[in-house]
Amino acid sequence: MQTFRADLEAVNDNRARSRNRWVVGVIIALSLIGVFGYLQAKAYLFDGLPSLPDKSTMWELNLQPNTTLLDRNGEVLGHRGPHLGRPLKLTEMPRHLPDAFLAIEDERFYQHAGIDRKAILRAFFENSKSGKTTQGGSTLTQQLVKNMILTPEKTYRRKFQEAWLAYEMESMLSKPEILELYLNRIELGNRAFGIEAAAQRYFGKSAANINLAEAAMLAALPQAPSRLNPAKNYDAAWTRAKLVLQRMLVNSMITPAEMAAAENNPPIIKTSVEGENLEPAVLGHLFDFIQDQAKGLVGSKDKDLIIWTTLDPKMQLAAHENLNRVIEKNGAKKKVTEGALLSIDNSTGGVRAMVGGRDYSKSKFNRAAQAERQPGSAFKSFVYAAALENGFTPGTVRIDQPTEIAGWAPENYTKRFRGPMTIREALKLSINTIAAQVGAEVGPAKVVDIGKRFGISTNLRSTYSIALGASEVTLLDLTQAYMVFANEGVRKPPYLIESVNNTSGENLYKRREMAPQRVYAVPYARQMTAMLRDVIDSGTGHGARLGKCQAGGKTGTSQDYRDAWFIAFSSEMTTGVWMGNDDNSKMVNVTGGLLPVDIWKSYMLAAHKDQKCSPLSAPNPNDGDEDTMRYVQFYESLSEKLVQERNLASGITGGGGRSAGRR
Repeated sequence: MQTFRADLEAVNDNRARSRNRWVVGVIIALSLIGVFGYLQAKAYLFDGLPSLPDKSTMWELNLQPNTTLLDRNGEVLGHRGPHLGRPLKLTEMPRHLPDAFLAIEDERFYQHAGIDRKAILRAFFENSKSGKTTQGGSTLTQQLVKNMILTPEKTYRRKFQEAWLAYEMESMLSKPEILELYLNRIELGNRAFGIEAAAQRYFGKSAANINLAEAAMLAALPQAPSRLNPAKNYDAAWTRAKLVLQRMLVNSMITPAEMAAAENNPPIIKTSVEGENLEPAVLGHLFDFIQDQAKGLVGSKDKDLIIWTTLDPKMQLAAHENLNRVIEKNGAKKKVTEGALLSIDNSTGGVRAMVGGRDYSKSKFNRAAQAERQPGSAFKSFVYAAALENGFTPGTVRIDQPTEIAGWAPENYTKRFRGPMTIREALKLSINTIAAQVGAEVGPAKVVDIGKRFGISTNLRSTYSIALGASEVTLLDLTQAYMVFANEGVRKPPYLIESVNNTSGENLYKRREMAPQRVYAVPYARQMTAMLRDVIDSGTGHGARLGKCQAGGKTGTSQDYRDAWFIAFSSEMTTGVWMGNDDNSKMVNVTGGLLPVDIWKSYMLAAHKDQKCSPLSAPNPNDGDEDTMRYVQFYESLSEKLVQERNLASGITGGGGRSAGRR
């Protein structure tokens, strides 16, 4: 019996030990599972968790660069990127502005440490009761972290990281610093970030000057910036703004009388909030050009820029509209698809308009500044400018006849020859043979030198064919070079930027006035201006006449009608027009004296509207001593007789054959 009991006790002990081992095993397993789960959860929740940056960096986080262009009068011309205003201190804001945001977004802001547990529980019960999300429990600090540092994904991990970083931010920054950062960075619709930008966009005033009703409307926007945008959905924005006022009253931030006064005086939204800038199709090429120049002036350190330009919005719009109108009307039958226009103020060199193509949204290539094309006869002006420096006069006579120069045989546009004529007449009628002869006599090197002195930066080849524009130029270079004639031999390099600031108001660049650079003698410049005036008065550019407003310029057409140019000036401005195709294909008989002249004239008439035109500095090209006058008059009369005889023999009657066509 005793042995039986001992055996039974042994069995029970074994069972107990076995059970204990099992329990211990289960505990160990559960512990291991717990530890593993904890490590996995920790790894999941903290995966990709960013570190908080320093205070200064927080102001720049997660914002795209932005650039604002101002026109010559300081009005907004165009904008790219988010709208950012000058950061405001809390001390610069009216008290009701931060109070409005706190009342609707985080009324316990000064009581929590970044996470409001009471607000989270309240939101949980309210949302459970309604069966949908009607309240949120995020604090201002959490919203700031979410918008500045984290991604917009809606996961438990992102919510955990948001709360964790909010707690860290509260230990790094003071409450006023957090509130200040929030108010200056929160998205408030219409691409406006921060209260200053939003106040300027919606109310046309600084946030430092907004009233209670306006403050309530701004505070209404963070919930749904796009849907509540007051420029598009005023009623919805104002309905929520009244809720903001109610919450301010409940929190004793305003009195019943102040609330009633605000509700009885709803905010007035500034007109044209959406469409105050020129369309990208009109401004795009120019915006790219200015932005690149500004970066070169101030460096890449400052990403957010406000650029004061020389541009005139009315002239820019007129340039774009007239270019497109002419091409739309004639493009199909003339096989021309593109064009460019550049207009410069003669007195300053400030660019008033630049159109780099028909539509920026279809092609970003800037044909005014980037395209290098052959200028054709538009380059002859520099041939004759070099000739005047080398002993020629406007009355110097050369013979229009078959010409061969070192194996090169230039031909006239009309395929005819007119005999002796002055170089004044040769330029007016765009006679190729005489331009080639004069260029050869002067020497290609001197023609290249004139072009370079006048501002042409492209590679001008010192060959005989340069006399007829065989070397490529840009519209920008060619237009500024013609401006030298209008300015009596003084070169004023064109510019677009007056000054550059950052969005904090710090000046980064201010243009300094440059002393004018004389590159051509006054008497020669005046003679050239007179000759170029003849081109418009009675020559190949006669379609560009501006009535009482004097103008001088030159037409140009490259070989096979691949490029057509008209560069001309009044006393006030110099404007150049180019037309052609990007693939360098031929147009159908489009010369510089046709479509480019039409665009130039319609634009210049609009640009000179209500503006008094001064006469050009252009004396009679025949002025000189008596011997020279007799010499010139003899050859001019001889030229007239020879032309009349040649035309009579060819069966041409009427007008003496004075026009060589619109070249």
